[in-house]
Amino acid sequence: MEAQNLIANDEGSSSSTTARSSRPGWSDARTGVPSGTSSRTVVFAASIGNALEWYDLIIYGVLAIPISKVFFPAHSELVSLLIALATFGASFLMRPIGALCLGSYADRHGRKAGMRLTILIMGCGTLAIAVAPTYAVAGLAAPVIIVCAKFLQGFSAGGEFGTSVSFLVEHAPENRRGLFASFQIVGVGLAATLASLVGFGSNRLFTPAEIMEWAWRIPFLLGLTILPIAWFIRRKVSETPVFETIANEGPRGSPLRESLSASKLRIVSAIGLYCLAASTNYLLGVYIPTYATRELGISAASAFWGTLGFSLVQVFMAPVFGALSDIVGRRILIATGLVLVAAAVIPAFQIMLHFRSAASLIACMACLGILVTLFQAPVPAFLSELFPTRTRTTGLAVIHNLNFTVFGGFAPLLMTLLIAATADRLVPAYYVLITAALAVCGLRNLVASKRREARLNGAV
Repeated sequence: MEAQNLIANDEGSSSSTTARSSRPGWSDARTGVPSGTSSRTVVFAASIGNALEWYDLIIYGVLAIPISKVFFPAHSELVSLLIALATFGASFLMRPIGALCLGSYADRHGRKAGMRLTILIMGCGTLAIAVAPTYAVAGLAAPVIIVCAKFLQGFSAGGEFGTSVSFLVEHAPENRRGLFASFQIVGVGLAATLASLVGFGSNRLFTPAEIMEWAWRIPFLLGLTILPIAWFIRRKVSETPVFETIANEGPRGSPLRESLSASKLRIVSAIGLYCLAASTNYLLGVYIPTYATRELGISAASAFWGTLGFSLVQVFMAPVFGALSDIVGRRILIATGLVLVAAAVIPAFQIMLHFRSAASLIACMACLGILVTLFQAPVPAFLSELFPTRTRTTGLAVIHNLNFTVFGGFAPLLMTLLIAATADRLVPAYYVLITAALAVCGLRNLVASKRREARLNGAV
């Protein structure tokens, strides 16, 4: 049903919402069913938990330099930083495992139960980092604790995207799925905004010696203060009406097996489409303070303004572009965003390298943020429509986390290594350009698949 509706929407024609027989691999979400939770509460429950999940991940990347010195001391500052970034990337190895375990859990026990579980696991990982002894106190035990804590965070984050997007889409009216799902991007933007402000404030309020000694713990402790609020709200919200309907249909098979059996090529294409989101989120949202400090010579305090410019655009523009995708079609916005990001990323980095100022950093990051959000805001709803309700969370989790493991988690480490090896400071721009090309290929394959699906439905 949704395959035909989405094709018609993308072609600019009106689509009928009359029920049709759905084919395997496409969404069978029922809409218009009243739930006991208001739209604002639904959006807030998903966004606040998602923001906490991403804040806990991003703040580690933002504080990579002091953390590298506190927990991974080495003879070279570059080596310490590389080890810290490798630890950040290693946590992403747990994300596919978390995607399979937590995604299947949410498909079996409900979106609400899945969201509560992910936030508790993330809180445990953040607490472990906040109270971990330093290398000077505990020796090798200190980095081991950090690695284990990052593994917990990676496992938790593996289930968050699929669960929160499924929760938003399944609560949304059919003609507002793009708007509702775009608040997943708002959550990411809020997390990056908060992490940037906390990083900036820490560098303004404390001396480098104080940050190294104890003040680096404050950002992690601040993140923990959100946990009780997010837990309470996620406990009180209603389960999605769609899931409650299928829960009464009796035992179901493995969500992972069903997702993979529907169409392996479609999942591979979706991974290709989403890889640009992975590269831009971690290069422009996490790595840029380190890049600005090391490669542009900008002060640590000013470097955080670049991330702030990028993330604020996500917060304010994601709902605009998400709502627009409900009107003009998701494919149009996604394709336009892909082309514009590919065209603008190298000139943006060249401008930053030429002027080497906080003003140019903020302006370029804000402009790239608009283009990235134009592409990224419609993507959660677009991907959710690839899967039926019974396997939606698992399918989304697999796509999201394989992507962020391969293209996102190790990107900061890879950029640092390549810049050191080549002395080419445009390496991050090249990386974004490559992932944009892969995303174009993924989008073309998915659109072609949907058109074939529509023709088959029309022939029935």
